[in-house]
Amino acid sequence: MSGWLLLVLMRQTNHLLAPWGVSIWLGGLLVAFPSLHLNFRTGLVSSVVIGFFVDVWSPLGYGVHALLFGLAHVIIFRIRVRLAATELAIGITVSLITNLAFFVVLSFWTLGHAPVSGLRLLGDLVVSQIVMGLIAPWVFALQLKGVDLAFKPWRRRVRSGV
Repeated sequence: MSGWLLLVLMRQTNHLLAPWGVSIWLGGLLVAFPSLHLNFRTGLVSSVVIGFFVDVWSPLGYGVHALLFGLAHVIIFRIRVRLAATELAIGITVSLITNLAFFVVLSFWTLGHAPVSGLRLLGDLVVSQIVMGLIAPWVFALQLKGVDLAFKPWRRRVRSGV
């Protein structure tokens, strides 16, 4: 739910920034939390589903973002044992690196389909990384609170033996 909210806010922000020729991409933030905080299956389903939501609005082929988000989840999940995954700074760093990787892969994927200048791509990348660094703590707090609220009734029943 919070990933969908972030996706809608990103789309609206891009709509507002369109007159200046700037856009933001926050794909790394959509994948970082499920990969760092959830178990493998739940995180993979979450990442792929939000990837399908991104695919709905994307001019690329349907399933491209879902595939990339799933691959990113598998990679991050495999290396999270070496990281302090619950730390906010690690979450922000992972989301920034993942966002950079998504940006590069998707830029090369679309280069043959649309005329885009290198300076425009670099400007969008810099703006995206700055925006992500600023809003990542809020997004991680929102997602943690959402997980706590979603699983709080279930935890209470498990502890009481019901």
